[in-house]
Amino acid sequence: MTPRFLGWTDDSSGIDRFEVEVYRLKTGSQGTLVQLGTPEKPKTTVTPDLNNFHFVAPEIGVYAIVVTVYDAANNSARARKIYNYNDQPGFTDTNAPISFRGVSEHNRFYITKKLDSDNKLTLNWTGRFIPKNHELGRRVEPWQADQNSIDDIYGSVFGLRSTSAVSSAVGVSSMTCIYLIDPKNGGRGFAKPELDDTSTRPEGVVVGNCSTDLETDSGSLDLDVPLRSGDTVVVWLTAADQSGQKVTVKFYSTMDLSRPNVSAHEFSKNRDSKYES
Repeated sequence: MTPRFLGWTDDSSGIDRFEVEVYRLKTGSQGTLVQLGTPEKPKTTVTPDLNNFHFVAPEIGVYAIVVTVYDAANNSARARKIYNYNDQPGFTDTNAPISFRGVSEHNRFYITKKLDSDNKLTLNWTGRFIPKNHELGRRVEPWQADQNSIDDIYGSVFGLRSTSAVSSAVGVSSMTCIYLIDPKNGGRGFAKPELDDTSTRPEGVVVGNCSTDLETDSGSLDLDVPLRSGDTVVVWLTAADQSGQKVTVKFYSTMDLSRPNVSAHEFSKNRDSKYES
């Protein structure tokens, strides 16, 4: 992957030359990203008629492009832009269990309690998708105010434009969820359904959307019809990162209210001093 940067597209009359440097930002003593050390790409002179340059990022990270512009009298001013280079998924699928919260504490494959009157199921996937490359999500320290720095003012605050590239750069950026209720086949044999396609849907099968909450790693299934014992709920949970890479997890849980009742018991002591029931 070779990022190509096109900048400085304004009228360049009066500009004699540009000098470009690229830094990989490092974590400083305060836990934020700062521009330390020597540049990854030393100063390269670019003339106004060639308003771009090439740079191959050697590794995943947060980089700063620093452009210094000179006029014929050698007056100068600088501009900086932050970008992320990341060609890897933003999260790891850990295979941690997914379950319906509050209705299946001991066995995530079965729903063993009657639902509330609103027929609501709460899905929980805490620990399933773990962010990777945490450095990509760290705050970048803005430049110090400098009369020779340009193009780094966002609104009325100096330095903010050069920090904007790292927001939501790691982890799950979006989540979608589709559920299916199967009353007969235990949820087997179903591919992820299209919500608006009912032509091939077996009788009694219901499909719907779940709502999801990235802050709490949970989702809600507001069922239109009550679940009955023997119904299986199938959920397709799709996580996506900022670059659009996706992971889909399929999850089953069956309503089972047929727990056995123990009506009477009796204990007796045998000759080996062991108790039987």
